[in-house]
Amino acid sequence: MRSEIKVFYQRGYLRGHMTDAHNILPYGECKLFTDIEEKKINSEIGDFMVRKAEKFLEEPIPFLPLSLYRDKYLTGIRSRFEAKHHRRRDMLLHLTLAEAYEKQGRFVERIADLVWAIMDESTWCIPAHTYHSPNNKTSTVPDVYTDDQIPALDLYAGNCCATLALVRHLLSDELDAISPIICKKIDRMIYLRGIRPFITVSYTWMGETFEGFIDNWLTNITQSILFAAAITVKDFDLRKRVVERAMKILDNFTAYYPEDGCCDEGPGYWGGAGGNYFDCLELLEDMSGGKIKVYDHPLIKGMGEYIAKFNIDGRYYLNFADARPQLQHDGKMITRYGIKCGSEELEKFGRMMAADNDVERYYFFGMCYRVLKNAYVPEVHEAPKTKASRTVWYDSNKIAIFRESEDTSSGLYLATKGGTNAEMHNHNDVGCLVVYSNGRPVIVDPSHGSYDNGFFGPTRYDRWFMKSSYHSIPTVDGVEQKAGKDFVSSDESCDKDSQTVTMNLAGAFPKEAGIIRMQRTCSLKEGVITVKDEVEADHEADIRFNFVLVDEPKKTGDGTLALGEGRVMSYDKELSLNIEKVENTYLPYDDLNFKGTWGRECLWRVVLCARGTEAVSVITIK
Repeated sequence: MRSEIKVFYQRGYLRGHMTDAHNILPYGECKLFTDIEEKKINSEIGDFMVRKAEKFLEEPIPFLPLSLYRDKYLTGIRSRFEAKHHRRRDMLLHLTLAEAYEKQGRFVERIADLVWAIMDESTWCIPAHTYHSPNNKTSTVPDVYTDDQIPALDLYAGNCCATLALVRHLLSDELDAISPIICKKIDRMIYLRGIRPFITVSYTWMGETFEGFIDNWLTNITQSILFAAAITVKDFDLRKRVVERAMKILDNFTAYYPEDGCCDEGPGYWGGAGGNYFDCLELLEDMSGGKIKVYDHPLIKGMGEYIAKFNIDGRYYLNFADARPQLQHDGKMITRYGIKCGSEELEKFGRMMAADNDVERYYFFGMCYRVLKNAYVPEVHEAPKTKASRTVWYDSNKIAIFRESEDTSSGLYLATKGGTNAEMHNHNDVGCLVVYSNGRPVIVDPSHGSYDNGFFGPTRYDRWFMKSSYHSIPTVDGVEQKAGKDFVSSDESCDKDSQTVTMNLAGAFPKEAGIIRMQRTCSLKEGVITVKDEVEADHEADIRFNFVLVDEPKKTGDGTLALGEGRVMSYDKELSLNIEKVENTYLPYDDLNFKGTWGRECLWRVVLCARGTEAVSVITIK
């Protein structure tokens, strides 16, 4: 599956461009955003930033006491510290863009105060990520960092480097008028907390040992450090070292990535994975004056087109892994991605997303190269509706997507996945079933709750919304699938012409379930979805066929149920029927926000029940 990508890695796709040191421009010659003629914040974004900044002038700078930092360790709650930590940076970004647009000086003092407050923080790493610190992985307070100690470099330390670099890039003269020490300290702090760790330490997220997972951290942090280096690093040899290290790390990312471009972290993290990889490529293009320009590889194109193929309709996405069903992805960046990699599909999809994007959603701290570039590009308010592929098959992750129509808001939509329960942001969901009608949800992947101490720890799979039976997958004697690389589907096949996919789910369950075979066959033919499940056990068992719905089903006759969106499910009336209300009452982890996620007070589960060593369920939806 990944063998060709290993070769891609070994031949050094990006590293091959480092043979000539002159590929990297000196500090004084480097120009950002080389493909944009007028580097001026557009009036729509500028006016929005001014309105936000005026409110921030009246808002106190959030206080981050030690007790709030320790709160995560004492209570397991991340959000209280992170809300104030993030607020500081959001205030700084909006004030900076407002001042750069307006140029009246009325926001400069508040910007200087925020910059100074952030630089005085003991660490830029959030409490949930201190395990990435080379020196102090377990303490409940930030370590003391001296010249011979290296701090943690997590997502937020990287984002902070980029945010301060953005301030310096746009307002160095204004800050120097207060005191030259401010920019001098910005440069020093970015070096100590970002540049130096990046080039001297092998963090696990860099993927240099290929132990564990390689995920969006790699590309997110790398784009932050590249942006900060482009703006603040004047020493040519140091600039070259940063770029060389970035290229090696980025090759680790593509070495792990499946050749068909499927993001196993799911669409919720694509913007920080494939999206940030593209940001890195744009930065390398800028920093080399266009000499490093590598958008033409099929992997890069597939990596981008993934997000278009995972879109269902509008803001609805196929939300496998830790992802909400409704997402907003950065349409301006996606448009550029499509143009540069030569994908008309991705370019048109990006324009459609850009026309639908909320302004505020894409102007937040972090990803500052993209933020500023987007601010220079006019807003998009109208875009032609795109046509979607009627059949998609990702062999790497065994994901099948079938549509009745190329019009995303018309007809039935069916998706399912096989693969492994060892993906990044994995749910135990091998065999998961999703059905939409006219672009709206019918059978759903429930989504996920908020991150707490155990969310990425030993209690992750105790949560009901991580369990296989809540991903419309059968159970035998109530035994759920298990997490890990040993729990996989088998015998997967997809017939694109007949829009039929089949796979055996038995291998995703532990041996104690006693499952000999669990064959799932799904098809979409002539406006009818058919799901056939065949289960064989090595003992007499309670066999249940589960389907999670967004709307309450109503029984309309023997073997028929009225579903949401005017659809009807037919099932074998020989199977007994239970209809269950799914609420946050099953376990202590009751933080899935049904209203915010699905616009409902609860979800529903249809359970078709049988007893024996074998059972078959065939449902149709039309």
